[in-house]
Amino acid sequence: MGPLSIRLPIHSYRAELVEAVKSSRCMVVTGETGCGKTTQLPQFIREAGLASKDSAIAVTQPRRVAAISVASRVAEEAGVELGREVGYQVRFDDCSSSLTTIKYMTDGCLLRELLDDPELSRYGVVVLDEAHERSLATDILFGLVKNLLGKPLSETKARKRELKVVIMSATLNSQQFSTFFDFCPVFEIPGRTFPVSYHYCCPDDGFDGKKLVYMSQMARVVMEIHLDHPEGDILAFLTGQGEIETMCNRLFKMAEEIDYEHDVSCQEICGMKILPLYGAMSTEQQQAVFHGREPGIRRVIVATNIATTSLTVDGVVYVVDCGYVKQLAYNPSTGLDTLSVVPIAKSEAIQRAGRAGRTSPGKGFRLYSAKFFEGLERETVPEIKRTSLTSVVLSLKCMGILNVVEFQYLDPPDEKMVLEALRQLFFYRAINADGHVTDLGRQLVQFPLLPSLARAVLHSRTLACQEVVLPIVAMLSVESVLIRPSSTKDAERALQKHNYLAQVSGGSSDFSTLFTIYQLATSSADMRWWCRDHYVHWRAVNTARSIHQQLQSLLDRQPETDTHETPTAPLSQRIRQALCYGLFGSVARLSPGQRSFRTMDGHSTMCYIHPSSALFGQEEKLDWVVFYELVDTAKTYMRTLCPIRYAWVKELLPQLHDIDVYRLSNCERKREVAGVVAGEDLTLATKKMCQSPKETLKERASSARERFLARKNSRK
Repeated sequence: MGPLSIRLPIHSYRAELVEAVKSSRCMVVTGETGCGKTTQLPQFIREAGLASKDSAIAVTQPRRVAAISVASRVAEEAGVELGREVGYQVRFDDCSSSLTTIKYMTDGCLLRELLDDPELSRYGVVVLDEAHERSLATDILFGLVKNLLGKPLSETKARKRELKVVIMSATLNSQQFSTFFDFCPVFEIPGRTFPVSYHYCCPDDGFDGKKLVYMSQMARVVMEIHLDHPEGDILAFLTGQGEIETMCNRLFKMAEEIDYEHDVSCQEICGMKILPLYGAMSTEQQQAVFHGREPGIRRVIVATNIATTSLTVDGVVYVVDCGYVKQLAYNPSTGLDTLSVVPIAKSEAIQRAGRAGRTSPGKGFRLYSAKFFEGLERETVPEIKRTSLTSVVLSLKCMGILNVVEFQYLDPPDEKMVLEALRQLFFYRAINADGHVTDLGRQLVQFPLLPSLARAVLHSRTLACQEVVLPIVAMLSVESVLIRPSSTKDAERALQKHNYLAQVSGGSSDFSTLFTIYQLATSSADMRWWCRDHYVHWRAVNTARSIHQQLQSLLDRQPETDTHETPTAPLSQRIRQALCYGLFGSVARLSPGQRSFRTMDGHSTMCYIHPSSALFGQEEKLDWVVFYELVDTAKTYMRTLCPIRYAWVKELLPQLHDIDVYRLSNCERKREVAGVVAGEDLTLATKKMCQSPKETLKERASSARERFLARKNSRK
């Protein structure tokens, strides 16, 4: 270990921590971010002889950026090559080996390992880090590892020693974790933080919640700090990749105008380095944030909330907080997850500001008012209570847990959401009417994708169009492909480039536009230059290329279907049919005489084509469309879509009245759950809307003929 790590607060408690791990099968460790628990505790455990290559330490993180960066730091401290004794595994990237004794991984990756190894026999210690964030996968892991802890070693098949579990949290909500794990011991590591002063940059009557306001305010506040305040790096929080890239470009242009002899009050500062930090970045790009500090250069790190607790960025003295976060939430009125920008919780605001007080007194600049802060929720709602459970319910079913309604949850989700997930899985044919996993379900779970996208991938091979569908799915798996500049001049040029790409793709499918971008970018001599010239995020395309390769490898391992038919339809039609096979729950039909559409999933949600779509303004030419996501702003918009034919989804559209969700869940029918199975009127309305115009006219004529004959016979 290096001299810096030895100064961390956790080192004062090394002996007690090791003894606690030895004497307990499960324990909770709490401590402020930066105390060293994530990087040091796994090393303490290994050096105490509690781990080996046959009984390794698994350390989970909610985010891939954290898993990669922490593994890199620990490998450096241990003096080993990353990927050997210390490694990491995230979705689509495994940097570990048979020699690995400390493995950092996303919680989703450990969840996937449980599918193949239900006893986690490869691990002697499992550390569930950042437990306070309550990610969906971590919450499911709580229940699964509790089941493992309750199983005696004599009843296991593959384990050589008893499993030990450590729950780590940066906040003092330890009692709930301790109670859930049968009142296990709690070990608290006192923090060593410095005071942080708070500055509210928006008056009480300010425009709280307006995106353009906090974006313009952030640029102004960051530059004021740089020009008027002493040395120290700046950590600025925004909601996502698009905002971060826009802000970085804006700051770059502002930085070019600085005269360091006359404009900057601190004479020691002679430059500014602007660094983005978000989950979709490559490993090399992420590492730039943690290395390469130069004397006299103030760093400005513009990040999502991954920099709140998952990562510790050294040298930060100033924090600028927009007060918002991009959050996925299940919308029961639409039956879909919707990505929205929402206010952060108070606990998150405090955690963000606390990043400024790790090494010296700091300052937190909040781009909102004190009144706004007081109105925030106390804690973030756990993900398990606000997002779709379809993927994790399928994983639980594949692990042999039939009654997913009564699974051991730390905080049980709304029963309606569990039953809705089962309903979706039945539509996907991932489970049968008795709730048992089908062969297709076991194939779907092999892909680190939403079941809907995994279905599309599998069907693309049947239709011989996987060479197009796989890149499309890879592009759908990354965030913010297109750059949308804030300046009028750049925005106009970007729009011209984006329209050109859409027209090259045929001008009638956003999915095809994604494929065109992928194909042109990856085949260019200089991908970075091509992306910059076409206002495309090259980081997103670069990540998509890696995902494409992984998906192809996974698809090659799946058994071929028995069909011997050779597809004869045009390629463009087969691509849309494959997408429909997976996304049939995201189908909408144009409302007669309107520019709005209605979803055909039983919820009949009114929605519109997003202005960024190639199909925007072409509503009168459309009838049926399939879309990838709904976005809630002033209206509910469909984003990334293409036209389809009703015949392609006729047999796939949900038939709600045929489903008994309690039978799917393998539990007794205790009560009716409102909103899970749509009422008869809604079902009939949906079925009528799904009928083609010709069918409706034919039925009307037949009905009229029957009434006429009935009247005629009655007169006889």
